[in-house]
Amino acid sequence: MTRRLHPRTGAVPALAWALAGALALSSCGDRSPDASASSGGSAADSSGQPARTEIPDDFPLASGMGGPGDRIATSRSGTGLRDLTLCHSTPLRGLGLRDRMVADNSGGESADTRELVLLGSADEAGRLATTISDLASACETPDRAGDTETLTEVRASPFGPAPASTLVQTWTIGGEPGDGATVVHVLPAGAALLVTSTYGQWTADELEEGVASTVAPLREATAALRMFDDDTTAQQPTQQPTEPTEPTQEPTQEPSAVPEDFPLDVGLPADGGDTTVSAPSPDGDGMGEVEMCGRVVWPQPATPGGVRRLVTGASGPEYFEGRELVVHEDAQLAVGAMDVLRAAASDCRTVRNQVWTVLDRDTGHDTVTVGLTYSDGLGSSVFQVTRVGSARVMVTTYGEGSLASLGSQADEVTETTGRIVPAMCVFTKTGC
Repeated sequence: MTRRLHPRTGAVPALAWALAGALALSSCGDRSPDASASSGGSAADSSGQPARTEIPDDFPLASGMGGPGDRIATSRSGTGLRDLTLCHSTPLRGLGLRDRMVADNSGGESADTRELVLLGSADEAGRLATTISDLASACETPDRAGDTETLTEVRASPFGPAPASTLVQTWTIGGEPGDGATVVHVLPAGAALLVTSTYGQWTADELEEGVASTVAPLREATAALRMFDDDTTAQQPTQQPTEPTEPTQEPTQEPSAVPEDFPLDVGLPADGGDTTVSAPSPDGDGMGEVEMCGRVVWPQPATPGGVRRLVTGASGPEYFEGRELVVHEDAQLAVGAMDVLRAAASDCRTVRNQVWTVLDRDTGHDTVTVGLTYSDGLGSSVFQVTRVGSARVMVTTYGEGSLASLGSQADEVTETTGRIVPAMCVFTKTGC
């Protein structure tokens, strides 16, 4: 798809035209990184494939930490985040690990600590990620140290669907709000789990921007986590068992192919004159990353099994219309991605000059519709994401509108979605 310059260049980081590049285990006491060698754990993940047994020395765990010229060292030892306390528990202590890596850049009025642990299997990493969010969300009594109470809010992760999560910790001291907050990101990938903690002295009015500011510095580290996802599928057994066995989980499947006649470009104007139209293609730039208050809500940085996609769009003076279809390996993955979007839409209202508005539109399917306008001038976008089975489609338009015109703009987008979604029934098991 032809790359375009947005009519409000510099004011709309939400829509980028280049693709961005983008748990019940706890006990007391520490264990050395190689403790799993004597714990009886298998060196294979739950699919029976050989698992990576160590973290590469050049893993970019410290990327984005400190200033542009800083080089933060990583280590295989050190406290890291073993003292992270959630509901009176320290979930990163007492683990049987294959390996771990930590990085720390703390001092003054800020602190940034990261820990990457490699467990015995993807199931263990997923359970640990779930435990961390469950401890925070289900705790009936806040963590207390003296007259300080730590309050932890669990949010959807900007890096992927659950069991990934983001925790925001604030404090009361003697019943009064304390200064600053800590943002904890939890992201499993294969048998690995990345946990990061960033403290900043953000006021209540600055908190949302503070949370959002912790995302970009982690992009390189979170992208590198994909090497652990690959471990679970890259190698095949060299010998078939002599006797049939019951499968331990659903086999990995390719996402369903997109039909050649899929009507993603239905209703687009003709190419020519001041209008440029890109034909449907699986290789176009598409929407790029869409962020809401620092959370990536489209297309989701990574998904098991990969995706099939199709993109198209049209652009002209002060006008843009784009469509992108993403097909996941199964419906559960698509549902998780919708949950991330729905949580972001619920939480995000304003950031800098952006004003986000939830628009209630019915397509007859699982749909989230949001509008983006600006506090300092004209310009309006509508983003509508609709799920049918294992597929999601985004339809978006931009024009020189305002908050007052979002309703009619959303109606037009909903009409377009209504012409596309009947063809998405092929991505369901039983049809629509």
